[in-house]
Amino acid sequence: MNTSSKAFWPLVAAVSLGVGFVGYCFYFDQKRRSAPEFREKLKAKRKKQKQRGPTSSDALTVDSSNPEEMRRYFLEQIQQGEDCLSRGDLDNGVDHLAKAVAVCSPPQSLLSLFQQTLPPELFQEIIMRLPRVAQ
Repeated sequence: MNTSSKAFWPLVAAVSLGVGFVGYCFYFDQKRRSAPEFREKLKAKRKKQKQRGPTSSDALTVDSSNPEEMRRYFLEQIQQGEDCLSRGDLDNGVDHLAKAVAVCSPPQSLLSLFQQTLPPELFQEIIMRLPRVAQ
């Protein structure tokens, strides 16, 4: 038996196991999605989340007398905003960036940077959310 045939059967076994696992994942996902209570639970979860509104951790609660805490919060909001925008979650991304503008000491420079780098729709959304976030 040559070396290529010795490596052939383990490769076939590994590929067939991989295909079987992916097939099982598709089957399980189809069963989960076709279950009648799945859609009801999903709608109830989204409705509950929408009614709850912004959580207390999302609220702008930062000690303005502590510059180190303000700086940490600012950088955290910028990072979270960038992460959300890169994932395609525009609503949360805009919220985080508006919070960063609200705590920024010279907001004009940050706003001009956003105006140059972000699409005009996102920039306008940040401007519109600033009064609500700054409260």
